[in-house]
This record gives sequence, C-alpha cells and structure tokens, in this order.
Amino acid sequence: MIDVNGYLILSYSNCHREAWLVAHRIFPENDNTNLALGRLLHETSYENKGEKDVAIDNIKLDLVQEKNGKTIVSEIKKSKYSLDGARDQLLFYLRRLKEMGVEAEGLLLVPKERKRIPVILTAEEEKRIREMSDEIQKLVDGPIPPIERSQNRCKNCAYYTYCWV
Repeated sequence: MIDVNGYLILSYSNCHREAWLVAHRIFPENDNTNLALGRLLHETSYENKGEKDVAIDNIKLDLVQEKNGKTIVSEIKKSKYSLDGARDQLLFYLRRLKEMGVEAEGLLLVPKERKRIPVILTAEEEKRIREMSDEIQKLVDGPIPPIERSQNRCKNCAYYTYCWV
C-alpha cells in the first residue's frame, strides 16, 4: 500500500500516468527547465513571510503563516497552468492537517502572475480528496496506465521524453 502524499495528488490531478510513475519512484530528469524554474521560484519567493518547507508526517508545506489568529498554508506554483492539481494538493494538505487537529486555510500563490487564490476545505471537497486518494491506491496497484495524450498539457511535462519519445 502506497502512502499517498501531496505530490502524488498533484500528479494524479495532472495525469494518471504521471501519478503511476511517481508512485513507482520513476522520477523525471533533474535537468528539466520547468522543474528548475519552479524550484528557483519556490526558493526565492515569499522570503520572511512565514515558515517555508514545513514537513509534518507525509506532507511538506511550502509556506505556513499565522495571520489574525488563523493558520494559512500556502502552495507556491510557477504559473497558472495546473492550478486545479495544485488546488487538490493544497486540499489534501488541509485535510491531513485537520486529521491532526489543525484547522487551517489554504492559499495558492503564483508569484510571477501576482495571483493569490484562497482555498477552503469544505465537507464536499474533503470527501472528493478522500475518494481521490482511494483511486490513486487502485491506480498504483495496477499496470502502467495508458498515455493521456494532450499536446497542450504534455509539452511542458517533465515526463515528456519518457512518454512521447
């Protein structure tokens, strides 16, 4: 049984094949330009705005702040693309924190575009994320899924050469 984490949720939301590869520890090459830019942006954005890279159990939070008595958990992303997956990732973190007794609100941050998107864990979203975790378990236990060929989505993926070449 795999330990579902935020990165796996993000991958699953983007592409089931990507999630399967991640779960089986088949990672993309480190020299991928988009991955490098994302890492750099993460490291240089929101300095002195809170605690960065907070690891708790099986989650790693990009940024944690206390504002007006509220805990705000933020996920930093390079661009507006795959924000649905980033939102699912953040909802997963909020759900895990809730299970640990921590009530928090989420915030998606896209520094290049100056976007700040609030994310709130509702009962409906909590149920959806729980079901997604179950789906990931089933996916991982099965054979490698087919390629979800989408030129627009795939062209900047770090797994592009693995799937397309």
